[in-house]
Amino acid sequence: MLNKLIAKEGYKSIFSFLILTIVFLIIDCDFLSFVLFALTLWFIFIYRNNRFIKNYDEEDIVSPISGRISSIDIKKDKKLIYIDVSLFDNHILRAVKSGDFTVKTTRGTYTFLDSLKAKKLNEKIEIKYKDIKIELITSLFSNRTEIFESSALKGDKLAVFLNGQVVIELDNSKELLVNIGNKLHSGKTVIARNQ
Repeated sequence: MLNKLIAKEGYKSIFSFLILTIVFLIIDCDFLSFVLFALTLWFIFIYRNNRFIKNYDEEDIVSPISGRISSIDIKKDKKLIYIDVSLFDNHILRAVKSGDFTVKTTRGTYTFLDSLKAKKLNEKIEIKYKDIKIELITSLFSNRTEIFESSALKGDKLAVFLNGQVVIELDNSKELLVNIGNKLHSGKTVIARNQ
């Protein structure tokens, strides 16, 4: 039941802050217990697991994460969609389509994504389907994202990605259904369709 409301990746943080809140209440530190209780509520908000009905067309490619599209690049044979993920978005990373994929993780730092250097040095996770590539670039407030599956159904939860940028690379056979500035919802928003 709890796993349906809160992602299991957040249990440790939430319960740690809850226990610290109770300890500081017992020793009568009202200010610290209030701050820790507020942090407990914040982590419950961050790790919330939104429920939705999976009702997809077979040709649909759904958004892997909630966020806002900051840029779309169309190159000769590829389309790149850049999604900025903030701490106020839903952080559940979902499969964009049904099928097998490979995961490659490059460990790195956790700094702000303001510079090109940060985009090269920060931790990256690459999810590669046959015709789609997704790159997760972490930022300062990110957690360690680990994906253990190598196959999933469209919309299934893969991991939790707290903060950073997601780059989706599609081939030109896909029709884009989103624009710059659009707000995406993890597993709900259809971003592209096979032509």
